[in-house]
Amino acid sequence: MKKVISVLIAALPLSVHAADWINCGTDYQGDDVNCQYKIENKTLTIRGVGNQGNIGWWQSDNSYRAPWYGQSVTNVVIEDSIKNLGYQGFAGVQSNNPIVIPSGIKTISQDAFKYVNVPEVIIPDTVTSIGGYAFCYSSIEKINIPDSVKSIADYAFLGAEKLTDIVIPDSVQKIWPGAFTNCRNLQTLTIGENTVLDDIFGDYGGSSSNTNLSNLKIYCTGDTKKCDDNLAAAGYSDLKSIAATSKKINDKTYVLDKNGNIVATSGERANKRIYTIEEANLVSKPTKNRVSIRYR
Repeated sequence: MKKVISVLIAALPLSVHAADWINCGTDYQGDDVNCQYKIENKTLTIRGVGNQGNIGWWQSDNSYRAPWYGQSVTNVVIEDSIKNLGYQGFAGVQSNNPIVIPSGIKTISQDAFKYVNVPEVIIPDTVTSIGGYAFCYSSIEKINIPDSVKSIADYAFLGAEKLTDIVIPDSVQKIWPGAFTNCRNLQTLTIGENTVLDDIFGDYGGSSSNTNLSNLKIYCTGDTKKCDDNLAAAGYSDLKSIAATSKKINDKTYVLDKNGNIVATSGERANKRIYTIEEANLVSKPTKNRVSIRYR
């Protein structure tokens, strides 16, 4: 009688080759950029090399574009080793999720997020200034400016057409010309009484501003007379501010009118489905309905 011997071969998982880190190369200034990047599983990750991780200085209109220019990915990860966001470092990047700027960055440099197509850029509370054209022509839908920011440079949000609400914290000492030019869908702008304004909706490149000032509501979280004086000094004496208060919950600011109604928010919108207790107390209104419970 013959014996039949069965041989079982275990199916071993195939090894998956992880993406290699790629040197960022030489930017348009001719400098070797001390960073590396990789794209893996639709995630773009950028890390610094050496003591001062720098994304480099690039241009979006010629061959000296950042090596990830125009990449359509699901996520963008900037590691903490990056200390400088560079010039046009993220121009043209497309991502389904917000970009989180690492803590430790002090300046959002000029043109850093020009043409970026992401829902939000999350700014840490280490940032003290937002540079010129930093978010110009970007597709960000919301922006949460932390209390650490002291200045917003010229044309910082030029042409950011998806922004509907901008809340400026009291820490901001000055906003330079054209900061909100051509933000054509802007519905509310919240300012404090001590923020100096300088032609913030000014014309650009010889063309008139497309910011719809006739429908724009400007809320003032301080003395409305001082806010109106600042608007007049900036060339907008026809704009009058509306008295408001603000409350910060979980790093998001809620702006409330004199009746306690939420009129603007920074970051997440107020009509989400899950609230913290503090948020629920803020957004809920008494219905005057009564509930009777009978015990036996």
